[in-house]
Amino acid sequence: MTVKLFPVRFTTRLQLIEINEEHRDAIFDTMSRHEVMKYYGREPMESMDEAAELIGHFQMLFQSGRGIRWGIKLKKTNELIGTIGFHNYIPTMKRAEVGFEIHPSHWRKGYLSEALNNVLEYGFVDLGVHRIGAITFPANEASNRLLEKIGFTQEGILRGYLFQRDQSHDANVLSLLKPEWRRRRYEDDAPVVYRDHLTEIVKRSEKAGDFDQLAGKGKPLDLGPSYVNPSEAQLYKTLKDNHVLPDWIELANEIDAMKEKLPSLAGEARKELVQEINEKIKAYNFACPPSLQRNKVME
Repeated sequence: MTVKLFPVRFTTRLQLIEINEEHRDAIFDTMSRHEVMKYYGREPMESMDEAAELIGHFQMLFQSGRGIRWGIKLKKTNELIGTIGFHNYIPTMKRAEVGFEIHPSHWRKGYLSEALNNVLEYGFVDLGVHRIGAITFPANEASNRLLEKIGFTQEGILRGYLFQRDQSHDANVLSLLKPEWRRRRYEDDAPVVYRDHLTEIVKRSEKAGDFDQLAGKGKPLDLGPSYVNPSEAQLYKTLKDNHVLPDWIELANEIDAMKEKLPSLAGEARKELVQEINEKIKAYNFACPPSLQRNKVME
């Protein structure tokens, strides 16, 4: 039997790790609290055995290929403060659902937003899903607000879908599609600090005829104010229309396309592709703005 290698991931302040028995106390400390479990869909834990059982479920979920759950660990303290991940993963349907929780002492510090953005990249790129859904209690304003801020759209209400505290509850259905995620991501990535000097570079190049043989030639290089696009986005759009993009944008597209092939590969073929991807990621990280650097792919 082949044991799958768990994909550890990193953010600015967090490490997303595999959950095992050494995290039992931390899991119990979080999930035995009523304020955490109020909108979780199950009752608060009452014993360490329940924590151990849940950890076993998380491990089975990953090994069976039905999902993945990371522990959210603070880099500074090595403290496990919550969990996040995918369940109901159906590769043939290219969809999954996301869930998360965090210890109350770490609420309103931006940790969940940081972790969620990271695992969404894993879902859309590494798992290759098209749709990531979320089920929440309508009264869970914090989670609903977080998901909508990230880009999720509320689709509707499932009546009597959840059962907790001896009664049935309605549930919100939210989702984010891969094209929406990519569009928001690259809109956010549009370079702001480059506006002035890049504008001059583009104008000089256009005047010198450098764009004459490009496929996008003929589209106006209107770099003035736009009511539809702010100046930074207008510049980014113009560069894109005329096929004048920084190398790191092209590298990002190549990396994403290669990552989409990973779920269908195994053995040496997968190992070779992972090495090739990591070489491109290394080149990408040298070229892109620091805030957009990527993690290496784990074999």
